[in-house]
Amino acid sequence: MLTAAAGLALLAAACGGSSGNQVAQLGATTVPASSSDSPNAGGASGSPSPSSQLLAFSGCMRSKGMPNFPDPNSSGVLPKRQVAQLAASNPQFVPAHRACEHLLPNAGQPTQAQVQQAWNDMRAFARCMRSHGVPNWPDPTYTSAQDNRPFFNTPASIDPNAPQITAKIRACQHVMHSNNPLATTQ
Repeated sequence: MLTAAAGLALLAAACGGSSGNQVAQLGATTVPASSSDSPNAGGASGSPSPSSQLLAFSGCMRSKGMPNFPDPNSSGVLPKRQVAQLAASNPQFVPAHRACEHLLPNAGQPTQAQVQQAWNDMRAFARCMRSHGVPNWPDPTYTSAQDNRPFFNTPASIDPNAPQITAKIRACQHVMHSNNPLATTQ
């Protein structure tokens, strides 16, 4: 479920990763409101609106082996629980995300402030999971030496789809800020 962006994206925006039993960051990808959701909205440059970029990203994810990947809701947000479940349970998530992230607003690259918020949220989430009876829940780690975005590299002993783990994930989601685009798992 939420065991990896959300990534908090939550996030779709923060997925990348390394080998191992990866879990996305916790979170949701939020798109700033725009005056129009049409594909041509987005200013004088004619660039697509953030909402149309997320729609294109969702379509790409489905075409790359994630048939149940959701579209953003009417507020321009990808449903974090559904994205996190897919990230934790489908091995195609990370390769699909890598293939499609160029379609995200800002090419899927978070700001430094968003990265720092993700680290803070994910550390709090790890502490919460441990306090809720998952003593071997890991602290977040770096996706790579070149990328300081966090993710959870959960040990094989933690099944993110087990009912007792998903219940604890739900109990700890409150520590993740809703505006954290890195809230999904990897």
